Amino acid sequence: MGSIRKLKKRILKEELSYRRRKTSRRLLLAGLALVLLLGAGAGWYAVNQERFAERRFARAQALLVEKDYAAAARQFHQLARLYPHASRADEALFHLGELQHLYLGDDQRALLAFLQLEKSYPESPLSLAAQRQAADLYMDRLQDYGRAVVAYQKLLDQGVADGDQVQYRIGEAYFRLNNFEQARIEWDQLLAMFPASSLGAEAGYRSAVSLTLQGDFEQARTRFEKVFTTWPGHLYALEARFGLAAVFEEQGQLIDALDMLEKLRGVYPKPEVLEQRIAQVRERMEKKRKAI
Repeated sequence: MGSIRKLKKRILKEELSYRRRKTSRRLLLAGLALVLLLGAGAGWYAVNQERFAERRFARAQALLVEKDYAAAARQFHQLARLYPHASRADEALFHLGELQHLYLGDDQRALLAFLQLEKSYPESPLSLAAQRQAADLYMDRLQDYGRAVVAYQKLLDQGVADGDQVQYRIGEAYFRLNNFEQARIEWDQLLAMFPASSLGAEAGYRSAVSLTLQGDFEQARTRFEKVFTTWPGHLYALEARFGLAAVFEEQGQLIDALDMLEKLRGVYPKPEVLEQRIAQVRERMEKKRKAI
């Protein structure tokens, strides 16, 4: 009896061992099949991702034609999110930023789209354009002048074609921060780096204005004079003469101020402002005469 029990136990043990080996083989085969299936699915997805992205891009363009800008923006957003490796993912982000900014009035989302393009696709032909859009949004819509300076400086460091305009914007950002000294430095830098720039007269004028606001009237006077002698036919030559008259007035040279203002009659583009300033100078002169 004892030997029979031992035999039964051995047979049962062997049976259990066989079943475990059989189950393991089944699990291994099932795992291999699953891996092959997932691999095939991933390969199919990779092959067809570009086609799916193109379909979504075409759908977005059709919605643009229909002027359904919100729906088009959703399509571009989904394309960039679902198919980040598609050849048009960067273009989708750029269009998304433009739609949010120009048509949907959401500058924060526009900014995020442009910044994502810059970060995710630095080699894209649209990267610089996206950076410029982001800088302009900081400057003109979000009034975040500190970040605007950083963004414009980054563009300048990359050697953009319109470096004089970017340099001018840096000066403007500092001016809006009431940092007149740094604004003047940036505009002087424009004049030094881009002597043939069409913005030269304006940069020179704004530099003189900054000096005026700082109370440095002698330097401001020199700068105003340089503007209308260097660019005599420019609109800012007239503004420089008007600014110089203000400097004369600040320094108490009322006769010189009045003479400069009266010479601007018939040529200054804001005649009402000119006549008002002439009247103010004459009033000051009359009060001074009576005081004597």
